[in-house]
Amino acid sequence: MYTSIYVEEPIEKIYEDWDFMNDRIIQKLQGFAPIGDNIYGIRQISQSNHDKAGEAKGAMELVKDRKNLEIGPGGVIVVPRKPYVAHITCAGTPHHTQFLFGYWHINDKDEIIIPVPGVNGDPDHIVIVMGRPTGQETDRAAWYCEECTSLLYMSEYVTGRDGFKSFWRWEQAAVKDYNSDMGHRTCWNCGHVNPLAYTAFHNLDTPEQREARRLW
Repeated sequence: MYTSIYVEEPIEKIYEDWDFMNDRIIQKLQGFAPIGDNIYGIRQISQSNHDKAGEAKGAMELVKDRKNLEIGPGGVIVVPRKPYVAHITCAGTPHHTQFLFGYWHINDKDEIIIPVPGVNGDPDHIVIVMGRPTGQETDRAAWYCEECTSLLYMSEYVTGRDGFKSFWRWEQAAVKDYNSDMGHRTCWNCGHVNPLAYTAFHNLDTPEQREARRLW
């Protein structure tokens, strides 16, 4: 199941089976790609320690010592990643991957994440699969206080209407808006000043954002 997916219209527009771990396919799925009724993405785990987060060759790569976090009724929890075991982040759940994107992502579709260990010296990867948003279904970038989990700021993108063609431009704008005002980062509830946000593309980091990436 983890190596080959059969689709009606493969990425290269030829009718053949394609391997998710093929380098050519990985490059095409570094962001998110709509294929059929689903959205697919692949992330490479390229660094062992977050001290070097943002220094990999690719733009959206994971750090092995990261934590995968979700916010639920009991507060922030750490979600384990077990090889070949699919984890479902239910629609509406704020989730954050340390050192990869500097906000809490909330989407209106369930998201399935499957860790795939590398073989023969290849790096590990995770495969992301979720339903294609339709109608007024959205993606949201949210920021919560790291001390008390109060909601600080939120930006919304209507993915079902606008598709993924402008998704990353929206992400960059949301991060810029949040960082532009210290008041956005200052918790209205406890007064804590939270760190800067950053996008999923570390090549866009300012020096200050690169430092924030290594914090959270």
